[in-house]
Amino acid sequence: MRWSKPRPENPWPQDMAIRVNDLPHNLTLLLFVRQAWSIAPDMDIPPLSPEPDCGQSSLPKSADVDTWDHRWRTAWNQAWSWYEIEDPTHHPTPAEMREFTDSSQELNPFVPPFWTQQYGSEGLDQGAYQAWEQRLMPKFPQDAEPRSLQELIPAWKSGIDTIIVLPYKGYFAQRLTRRHLAVSAETRNNPEQYSRALRENTP
Repeated sequence: MRWSKPRPENPWPQDMAIRVNDLPHNLTLLLFVRQAWSIAPDMDIPPLSPEPDCGQSSLPKSADVDTWDHRWRTAWNQAWSWYEIEDPTHHPTPAEMREFTDSSQELNPFVPPFWTQQYGSEGLDQGAYQAWEQRLMPKFPQDAEPRSLQELIPAWKSGIDTIIVLPYKGYFAQRLTRRHLAVSAETRNNPEQYSRALRENTP
């Protein structure tokens, strides 16, 4: 979001642009997989809110539970590593998105890695996943950033230009890179908590 025309009564800096990724599909899919298959239970990941109904999802029998657990942990780490190299100025073409489907390739700075690119939809109830994502969509307020503008401006000046919203229960805030701040939907929905998240992650 950005204000294109300066107005004396508008406190939003004219050159401040903030991206809000309020439905990061690559991450929500991984969270759904973990919940549906009951893997990686020791990972420091907050409970999901709302908790998904995983439908007919079940751990595939094409590999044992330890193998799927290891694959998921690797994919989760790759998903977060992608933010270190992301290029927000580029809009990928369909050909570029297809180019990086091989997990042996390096991460594509234009397209995040997706679980289904490597493992397909085996063991996943796609309808249940899509229903859960639909439940996530109404939760995001459009005025969250203006409401916490006093804390957002210094956060932006410190380098933050992207907010990643995750379906976690309760307060959650973690600065991933100089540019990226991850928060829970509940945190962004609450003006006091969102201001706290911005303040605590600004040097």
